[in-house]
Amino acid sequence: MTDTSDAILSRRAIRRYLPTPVPADVVDEILTEARWAPSAGNTQCTEVLVVTGDVLERTRATLREQAESEAQPAPDIAPAAWPEPIQSRMTTLFQTRVAFVAAEEAKRGIPPLEPPVPPMVAMAGLFGAPVLLLLVMDRDVAVPYGCFDAGLFAQTIALAAHNRGLGTCIMTSTVRNADALHRMLPEAEGKAFVAAITLGHPDPDAPINRFPRERLALDEFVTRVE
Repeated sequence: MTDTSDAILSRRAIRRYLPTPVPADVVDEILTEARWAPSAGNTQCTEVLVVTGDVLERTRATLREQAESEAQPAPDIAPAAWPEPIQSRMTTLFQTRVAFVAAEEAKRGIPPLEPPVPPMVAMAGLFGAPVLLLLVMDRDVAVPYGCFDAGLFAQTIALAAHNRGLGTCIMTSTVRNADALHRMLPEAEGKAFVAAITLGHPDPDAPINRFPRERLALDEFVTRVE
């Protein structure tokens, strides 16, 4: 187990997993802890679909089909455009990640794929994770409150998993084709897909799990009011 500060600072998004299964009772432990995440007025409006086994493989195939066909995204919750300088931060992250992985693979003598796999197609494989957690909420829940609660819940899941030596990656790209997911998962009837979380054992040798990360300096996002 790690203390809170270490868990916050050492947790990172995992984009390559080992094929080792995650026992159902461990998933239950993580979600049992995560249910104590804060929620607006104790509404606890976030629900979780735990997708594994054959259904997970069919979900991967559906996501890949949607990505390869370049289907127009139709999320349950429409995302807003990213303004500057936020968009630039995202672009820099992608560029840093791609360059780091390419350099590390070149050191190992791994040739680049030709043609490169489009990012959305690559993400459709869910990085080889053995568990997919889909966060949903009732369609009647106010979007700002529901998304805020789901974000708190997702972070708590990530920390609870990290505390057990497991990795996660919180994504909204996975739920961008919500219509396809609804057809695949009738359990989500009447619900809106908010986000997805991959869960599994991190591959410690994968460069994509080790690329350098940056965060804003305190004075870039904190305004002191006295």
